[in-house]
Amino acid sequence: MKLQDYMDKKPVLETGQLILRPLQVSDVADLKEWMGAPSLYQYWGKRPGKGDLNPELLFQKKEKPTKSLHWGIVHKKDDKVVGEMWVYLIEKDRMAKVAFRLSPDYQGKGLMAEALAKVVVFCFEETQLQRLWSDVHIQNIASYKTLEKSGFRRECHIHEGKMVNTWCDYYLYGMTKADYREFINSVFDGSVPMLFSALLSQKSLSKEELEELKRMINEVE
Repeated sequence: MKLQDYMDKKPVLETGQLILRPLQVSDVADLKEWMGAPSLYQYWGKRPGKGDLNPELLFQKKEKPTKSLHWGIVHKKDDKVVGEMWVYLIEKDRMAKVAFRLSPDYQGKGLMAEALAKVVVFCFEETQLQRLWSDVHIQNIASYKTLEKSGFRRECHIHEGKMVNTWCDYYLYGMTKADYREFINSVFDGSVPMLFSALLSQKSLSKEELEELKRMINEVE
């Protein structure tokens, strides 16, 4: 399918622990629990905005159809929206930026790497995108480790550049479709456990293949 096929009906993605789906008004209570947390904006040079402190404002205007993708990340066990993921700044249907944020209460558990791995698989298998990229403050170790776990490569170090509302040093990370294919081929070397988690949800895998992947995840975790 093409990105334009998802303009009106956004895809829903699922992993072992998570569901990625469009946000809805009923999520406001969940969003209020974490969207105003100052730590989420530590590397952005800004404070939480009105929409972050009052997420009900996000639903006051009807969204126009767009090729950009924005998911709420639902933690299955707790049945709560605990994060967000974006694929946006799409250029000629070939290149897009990836961004994400996660409730502080759910950080450090590998959840965002699991979500990102699934999004990478979706972008390269279900759309015509050929390149994904992201920028990360050099002090935001958790975020760039998440990108690396999901197969992104550090491409350069920007000195005193502008990122969101701050001037800082930051890294540019990227992944091409060729990188993705190479990454998939290297999975059986045990390099990225969270990509295995994304693969476990692929229905095309046989029962024997699923059991083998589970065994390998346990070995490398």
